[in-house]
Amino acid sequence: MFPQAIEEHVQYDGSGSAMAGCHIEVSDTGVICEVTILVEKDMKGPIHVFYEIEGFYQNHRSYLKSLSWEQLHPEQSRKDPKESTLEVDCYPLWKNKTRILHPCGVVPNTLFNDVIALKNVNLNFEEDEIAWRSDIKELYKMPEGFSWQFLPSNGSLTDPCLSKSAHTAFVPCNASLCAAAGWKTETCFGYVCSGGYFDNFACDSGDLILFKYGSHDKFQYLYETFPQVISPLVGVNSEHFAVWMKTAALPKFRKLYGRINTNLKEGTELVFIIENNFDVHALSGRKTLVVATSNGFEYEFLVLSYIVVGCVSLATAIAFASLQLLKPRQMGEVQHTSWLSNGA
Repeated sequence: MFPQAIEEHVQYDGSGSAMAGCHIEVSDTGVICEVTILVEKDMKGPIHVFYEIEGFYQNHRSYLKSLSWEQLHPEQSRKDPKESTLEVDCYPLWKNKTRILHPCGVVPNTLFNDVIALKNVNLNFEEDEIAWRSDIKELYKMPEGFSWQFLPSNGSLTDPCLSKSAHTAFVPCNASLCAAAGWKTETCFGYVCSGGYFDNFACDSGDLILFKYGSHDKFQYLYETFPQVISPLVGVNSEHFAVWMKTAALPKFRKLYGRINTNLKEGTELVFIIENNFDVHALSGRKTLVVATSNGFEYEFLVLSYIVVGCVSLATAIAFASLQLLKPRQMGEVQHTSWLSNGA
């Protein structure tokens, strides 16, 4: 019924995977491996790259409700909700030791954090425009107190906070450097820009950045929890985060990671470099890398079911409406309440 999608896939981790070099049993291990996908039929671009997870129940009621929309989409004041509210809304994952997770809850804090890159230098792998624009621009808001700017011209280049990994090591900048950025009484941090999609093209690779959030003593922010995929400059506005937050209806699901906009010929080998961080071993689950053309539907049965149920519901509504028009029921007439009249 639907145009047939052309797809190729390789399972790279989890139960039944033949790729021992990709396997992890602990989260955030960072194992690097290569996954090769052979294109067996000509594929017309754009070609979508998905990660597929099996055995992960995003549709579980307890999972779905474990998040705080007050954190993710605060009002204009951007004030953080009370701790007692977060404890209820985000149960059971609202704190990491003494610091409140921002955002808290199981949904945002199980973010898929494998890093996928395409090794083929002749192909362009794009990771933008994979999420709804409204989610990025309107739904998810950065925390209270967030701001960033390029290193001021009078800023010290030797400050320890400007080392490559200082922002994830929780190394604050010298107070004089923060004051030079206009933050006289606030703690700020340094960041060496990675550039590209990771930083949402806000800066070029190697640029020196100063940034601040509301309170690092009180909160653990998203970029600290998932430094592999979340930039401190982007945070909850990451497209990969927005994609993950669209929870799936089934325990086996695919989510869009990127796309290749050129046509691929039969026989092409796509080589992906994967930094494996997302553990499915504890779930007895599977992770698969999928490349597919844009036509066709992944769950044809589900699509057909919705169409059939909709048509049956419409036909039933028309039948009852026609019956009411042709033989209307007289409401409130005593002769139609004989069971009451006989007992009177």
